Amino acid sequence: MGAYEPSPTRAVSKAALAVAVFLTFLIIGLIYLYIFVYSGFPTDPAKYWWAGLTGFIFAFIFFWIHAATHEDPITRVLKWLFFILGAVFFYASILLSGSEAGSMFLWLIVLSVIVLIVMLFSWRMEAQRAADEDRRARRHRT
Repeated sequence: MGAYEPSPTRAVSKAALAVAVFLTFLIIGLIYLYIFVYSGFPTDPAKYWWAGLTGFIFAFIFFWIHAATHEDPITRVLKWLFFILGAVFFYASILLSGSEAGSMFLWLIVLSVIVLIVMLFSWRMEAQRAADEDRRARRHRT
């Protein structure tokens, strides 16, 4: 293997990926079904808080799967989908909590700052990835 040859990549077959995606959505659907129907949480804010936490956990998992496999069409969408779901559920939990306005406002600011930080880091990582691909493409033109 020469110094400038790219390392071999392993591709996931489409059938295996389809089965994995189906099973993943089945498990995720069952988890959300448990949270909203069978959990027995006494209030809606508790359900939304747990659903938000679950969404952020799944977003984190799909972020690492995307980083490991670079399966752009699927994992890129899923990491953002679950991040947005997590943020929406956390916002709903805060807004439905019925706490005083000052406390609610403080938590809305904290959550908004977290969302902005994640979005800025993700934007920066995408820009860095595009620059890396451009640099690799220029290196192999000769």
